[in-house]
Amino acid sequence: MGSDVVNDAYTAHPSISVIIPVGSLDPLLDAQLQALAEQDVDYPFDVLISDNAGDGRVSDHVASHPLRDRLQLTCVDASQQVGAAHARNRGAESASGDLLMFCDADDVVHPSWLRTLAELARTFDVAGTAVETHTLNSARALSWTPTTPPENQGRTDFLPFAIGASMACWASVYRDVGGMDNRFRASQDVEFCWRAQLSGYTLGFSTDTVVAYRLRAELRPMLRQSFRLGFGFAKLRGIYRPQGCPAMKVRTVLSWWTALLVRNPLLPTAWTGLARGHWSRALFIRVGEIRGGIAYRAFSW
Repeated sequence: MGSDVVNDAYTAHPSISVIIPVGSLDPLLDAQLQALAEQDVDYPFDVLISDNAGDGRVSDHVASHPLRDRLQLTCVDASQQVGAAHARNRGAESASGDLLMFCDADDVVHPSWLRTLAELARTFDVAGTAVETHTLNSARALSWTPTTPPENQGRTDFLPFAIGASMACWASVYRDVGGMDNRFRASQDVEFCWRAQLSGYTLGFSTDTVVAYRLRAELRPMLRQSFRLGFGFAKLRGIYRPQGCPAMKVRTVLSWWTALLVRNPLLPTAWTGLARGHWSRALFIRVGEIRGGIAYRAFSW
């Protein structure tokens, strides 16, 4: 552990709260709740739905849910601000657990998910795991968004991170760091993990793929997400340059754009090796990086 903020007395058998930010009521939430009911652990935990919609539909669904008692399922109003970061923060404020775990409403955790994170958290202040995409996604979605190998997930050229869809953090650490920053439309999880480590806390990462992660299945949502990811990561680089985060080199950016040009979808896929959706995703990420890099001075020669 990186600090005395975490009491060693409860690291072995902590109380655990699982927090799920929910932007709108979707049937996919029930699949995630069922997966949580099938965790291979023999100790109790509770599940808190952080309702970012605030229209009453999510809270009504939770109140009458058949797994309510089994999961100690509750709902908290997180409609004050739009965004997953705010929803996670509201959930953390309301959670009773010593150890907070975060997953997303549209994914499906594997039976070993909770146990994997709990074991990792015995040693680290913040913990994360790898995810897999082959279970829930179509061939088209997979062709648009190839999955990073587990051994490379959670890595950057600055500091490692845990994805918000599979993260654990001691509640005392989460509060001490200040929670997630809702000013980020994307990469809030990366920013939180960097801030925690720069505050002296430790981060552990398991390459076990214990979450079935759902990709964007439609083109427009995928492209919006891609732009936000590019913009958000460039914003992070600019903000954390004083702390040692490497800037984006202009020559590297130019090489990326050259690669996009010579592998554009006007050429046969057999030549370029890129599906049209994959190329479009890369384009929108790069456009986001340019916008974010200029706005937050993330470039250097």
